[in-house]
Amino acid sequence: MAMPSESGFQNSLYVEGHFGGTQSNWVDDNNNLVLGRTTLSSFTPGKHGKKGLVGGADIGYTLTPHIAIEGGWFYVPKVNGTGTGNTNNVNNPASVTMTLKSWFAYTAAKLTVPVGFVQNLDLFGKIGVGYRALDYSYGNGVAIATTLVGRRGHYWTPVFGAGVQYDWNSWLFGVQYVCVPGNSEINRGAGTYTTAVGAPNSAPAIHQYTGSVGYKFAI
Repeated sequence: MAMPSESGFQNSLYVEGHFGGTQSNWVDDNNNLVLGRTTLSSFTPGKHGKKGLVGGADIGYTLTPHIAIEGGWFYVPKVNGTGTGNTNNVNNPASVTMTLKSWFAYTAAKLTVPVGFVQNLDLFGKIGVGYRALDYSYGNGVAIATTLVGRRGHYWTPVFGAGVQYDWNSWLFGVQYVCVPGNSEINRGAGTYTTAVGAPNSAPAIHQYTGSVGYKFAI
């Protein structure tokens, strides 16, 4: 049953696809001893060590003209790393490699405010909770001690977003910024080795900028 609403408002379900860029600085990370700053970590980031392309989708339901609940999923660019030599008591020479894959999902409240001088144009903000997953994979020759730190990591975090959206005959066009804060303990307890070779590890924050196209369905 639709909630009581302002004149002319109708509850709706919307779906959006996103594409854009992301910034996440693994290159200067001082807290991840597996992948991060060259002088401190077993691997130094190469491709996508600071930025890359990102894509994802969200689905939401409008409760009132100004409030919606939303859930979404985003792919985060994988980061490739090469060995830095004898670092953190293990030897991973430049001939060995690793890859870090990541994604995050979230649920959030979306608060919308119309731009008074442009019809159907809205500003919005989002606040919610997110879950980020990270998956380490190692090439041949990587020191066993490094692989035992943990092949997977994850953490829960608040998520923040803001943007602008235009509604054209139920089609939705928008741009948004989303921040996923970093975390310093992404795989605590994942292996028998501790801080000497990399655990519990860290992940830098994600700053994401995307454009979106979506459609809303009247409920």
